[in-house]
Amino acid sequence: MRRSILLTVCAAGAVALGACTSAAPDNKPASSPTPVSSPSASPAVSPSASPTGSPAADDKGGKNKAENLTGRWPGVEGTYLNITKKAGTDDKYTIEIANLDGPKTFEGTAKGDTIEFTRNGKSETIKAATGEETGMKYLLEEKNCVVVTKGSEGFCRKA
Repeated sequence: MRRSILLTVCAAGAVALGACTSAAPDNKPASSPTPVSSPSASPAVSPSASPTGSPAADDKGGKNKAENLTGRWPGVEGTYLNITKKAGTDDKYTIEIANLDGPKTFEGTAKGDTIEFTRNGKSETIKAATGEETGMKYLLEEKNCVVVTKGSEGFCRKA
């Protein structure tokens, strides 16, 4: 009797283990690999590429993609980011960041599709992002955003 119970338990375990693996054969030819693309993948630290629908992805063919980041970007609790291009320059920007302590102004330089600036002796970068890529829970559903510091400094425009 014990052997039949043990045999039944082992058979059930084998069936359960078999159900965890794919029983269907892969009919794809081995010589044609399937390309893998992940346009909506979110980097762990900060966005490194412009997501679809973001300002930098909508470049109108201009040589300076950072121009797509210009304008006023509202944040939470009255914060905002305002980016204006300096007249007569190809890559210089005035950056105004207003947080709960008030607005502060910085000078930035375009680097590809980002704008770099120095704040409190630290190099910072403004880049296009989705709400999810800002790392801020109240911006998760937004699509047209920029991020300076993931998790604490993201700004989004309504589409």
